[in-house]
Amino acid sequence: MPIKSGGGQQVASNFVIQLLKKKDVLAFFLVTKDTYIHKVLQNKQYENMYAVKKGLLKRLSFQLFKLGRIIKKNNINIIYTMFGPGLNYRGVKSVTGCAYSNLFFPEIKFWQGYSGFELLKLKLIDKYRLTSTLKSDYIVFENESMLRRAVNLFNYPMERTKLILPSISAYPSIEISEIFEEKLKKIDSSKFNFLMLTGWHKNKNIEIVPYVLSELSKLECKDIDFIITVPEDHPESLKLKEVAKKFSVKEKIKFIGSVKPEEVPLLFKEINAVALFSLLESFSNNIIESWCLKKPLFISDEEWSRAICGDAAIYVDRINAVKIAEKIISYRKDPNLQKAIKENAKKVLKLYPNPEEKVDLQVDFLKEVE
Repeated sequence: MPIKSGGGQQVASNFVIQLLKKKDVLAFFLVTKDTYIHKVLQNKQYENMYAVKKGLLKRLSFQLFKLGRIIKKNNINIIYTMFGPGLNYRGVKSVTGCAYSNLFFPEIKFWQGYSGFELLKLKLIDKYRLTSTLKSDYIVFENESMLRRAVNLFNYPMERTKLILPSISAYPSIEISEIFEEKLKKIDSSKFNFLMLTGWHKNKNIEIVPYVLSELSKLECKDIDFIITVPEDHPESLKLKEVAKKFSVKEKIKFIGSVKPEEVPLLFKEINAVALFSLLESFSNNIIESWCLKKPLFISDEEWSRAICGDAAIYVDRINAVKIAEKIISYRKDPNLQKAIKENAKKVLKLYPNPEEKVDLQVDFLKEVE
């Protein structure tokens, strides 16, 4: 589980919680040190765990000098990598869960905006991820369009792929911490609050928010705020606030910092809609959370999003602030559309497994191919 941040933490946490209930599976977890999932296992006092320090070189060193000893010592039958470069070891079956959407949509300029050494580094990492993933004995996808593209673009055998749809996470009941309570206080309940539940990444298109708010103001729609789960002192947040200041919409953007997976349902109680303006996603917890927690989802109008959401979302031109603002206003004025989105979300949600069923599907597949 080389998962360090983002929605993958929730997916990994759910997998651990459900898997540890199974008596017929002996699991050894390989995690990144000091991540959320590492702390989940520590709190459960789970002994069969190995933690690798962050960084590509640390990971490669671990694979070269320690992984083999761990496999032999524990008589490992199969390696299941959840959302990361596949771990391949001779004589052991490897199954890789793939969420690297940009690898399978090469026509999309995913790293647009990067240049020089940074761009070179990102492309080399992509090459490593693609090579290690395609070397796996089996690949698990959560998006059917990605699965089809793996077969068509890279000739990966269809019979060695598996589609397992995501599930909502199993959220434990928690008490609100003082830190989280302070974050919630930033949200003005009298406003129509859009949530962008994400870290900072150019793919997420957070930069368009001040422009959308400016267009909304021009259309006399002034009761909308954007809640963004990026720290307020992040360098990109500071840049965005400067842009927002020029448009006189700075007070309409609330940076609340990162949110723990178990805090997500509490956060959703305070917001009115979810915004996902990404260029590309394999899937996103934002999608299934919006359906399950009954908030309308405004999402980029792209092949990947249409394949996932069907009629259960409001589609927007992700780079056109005017069109996004118009879609927001038309949705709020149309009770029939609001009702249709809500009903469609209920229908599509039934196609997805619950947390326990999702892990059952994963374990059953691992047993099948082992």
